[in-house]
Amino acid sequence: MSKLNSQQLLEMYQAGENEAATVLFDRYVARLIALARSRIGARLRRRIDPEDVMQSAYRSFFVHARVGEYQLQKTGDLWRLLAGITLNKLYGQIEKHTAGKRSIDREAPPDAILATATVPEPSPSEVVAIIEDLSLFIQDLPPEERLVLTASLQGQENAEISSTIGKSERTVRRLLANARNKLEQRLLHHNTPEADSQPPAEEYAAPLRYENYVLEQLLGSGGMGKVFRARVKGTQQKVAIKALHKKRQSDRRAVSQFVKEAQVLTKLQHPHLVRVEGLGRFPHGGYFMVMDFIDGVDLQSQLETGPFTTPEAVSIILHVADAIGYAHDQDIIHCDLKPANILRDQRGNIRVTDFGFAYLIAGSATPVNSIGGTAGYLAPEILNRQSLPAPTTDIFSLGVLLWTLITGTLPVSPFKLTGVKQQQTPVARIVKRCLSPTPQNRFQTISELQQALLTLQ
Repeated sequence: MSKLNSQQLLEMYQAGENEAATVLFDRYVARLIALARSRIGARLRRRIDPEDVMQSAYRSFFVHARVGEYQLQKTGDLWRLLAGITLNKLYGQIEKHTAGKRSIDREAPPDAILATATVPEPSPSEVVAIIEDLSLFIQDLPPEERLVLTASLQGQENAEISSTIGKSERTVRRLLANARNKLEQRLLHHNTPEADSQPPAEEYAAPLRYENYVLEQLLGSGGMGKVFRARVKGTQQKVAIKALHKKRQSDRRAVSQFVKEAQVLTKLQHPHLVRVEGLGRFPHGGYFMVMDFIDGVDLQSQLETGPFTTPEAVSIILHVADAIGYAHDQDIIHCDLKPANILRDQRGNIRVTDFGFAYLIAGSATPVNSIGGTAGYLAPEILNRQSLPAPTTDIFSLGVLLWTLITGTLPVSPFKLTGVKQQQTPVARIVKRCLSPTPQNRFQTISELQQALLTLQ
C-alpha cells in the first residue's frame, strides 16, 4: 500500500480502508511538523507545539476527507492541501497566544469607531470560512506589510520589528495598520455572499430578488458553499440561503450542479424533504437558492455524541425512505444519502437535504463518469462507474446509513452477520440485503425496504 499514490490512498480511505489513513499520515507527518516549526517565532516556541498543530491538521483533514470534500486532480495536490490546513491551524494558534499581549495603553485604535467596536467569537464553521484565503492574502501583500504582519503574528513587539527592518516604530505601526485593515476587508468580503460571485459561463433563470432578504447569520460552511440564516424583508419569516464559495463560482460544473439541485428540489414537495423556493442572483452575479430554515442539526453532528438506538435509527430511516420513495416516483435518485444530509429539527422531524448529486432518470444526459456521491455510502457499481444510478443505488446508501446510525461506524465490506450482536441480528439481515454488491439482490423498491423495516417495529 505504501507504493500507491496519494490520490489512490485518499480514495481507499474514503471507501473505508483505515489502513490508507495510516500510510497517508506517515507519508507527510515529518514534513508537516517541519513546516509548522519553521513558521513559529522564537517567542512562541515554548507555547506552541508543532506536533500538536500537525495532529490538529490531520484530524481536520480526515474528518472532511471521510465525507468526500476533497478531490485530488494532480501530483502534489495532497501536500498543498495538508500544508494549507496546517498553516491555518498554526495561524489560529499564533493569534490565540498573541491576542492577550495587546493593550489599549500600548497601541490605541486609529479611530473612535474601532475603539467602541465589538466582534463576536466566531463559530468553528465561520473560522473555516474566514481562513480559507489567509495564506494567499499574506502572499499578495506588499513586501514591507507582509514582513511586519508576519512578525506580529509570530509574537514580536513593534520595537523589535522596527529594529529588524530598520524602520521607525511609527512606520511599523502604519504598515501593520494597513495590513490589518486589508485583512479585515478581505475577511468581510469573504463572508459576504454577494461578494462570492462571478458570472458563470451559462445563464439560468433566477427570479428571486436578493434585496427581498436580510441576512442574519452564517450557519455553516463546507467544501462547496455556505448556508446563511436570513429573514424575508418586512416579515419575521426565517429562510436559509445557500451560496457557492467564491472559488466555486467560476467552476462551470459546480455552478451547473448547484443550479440543478435547486431546480430539482423546487419541483419536490414532501414533509420529509427540505423545500426549496427557487434560485436568485446576488448583485454581483452569483447564484443563491432559498430554502426552508430548519431549526435543528444534522445526524452527523448527533453521531459525534454517540450512536442511535436501533428503534430510533429504524424510525429515522423509515422517514428518510418515505421522502426518497417520493423522489423515486418523480424519477429522481438522490445519490448522496449520508448522516450529514439528514436534518432533525427541535421537534424530532426528519428532513432530507442536498440533492446536489441527484440523477434524473427520465431524459438525463449525465455521463457515467461525472456522477458524484460520497465514498462509503455510494453503491459499488456507481463508485466503479459500471452503471447509471437507479433506485437500488439509494437503497444501498440507506443500508449504510442505517448501520452507521446504529453503530456509529461505516459497515465493513463485504458485510457479514458473523460478529453482530444478537439483538442487532434482525436489522443486520436487512442491512446485508441492502448492501449486496449485486443490485438485483437488494430490495428493488423503497416500498420493499419499508415493509422489511416495519417488521422490526
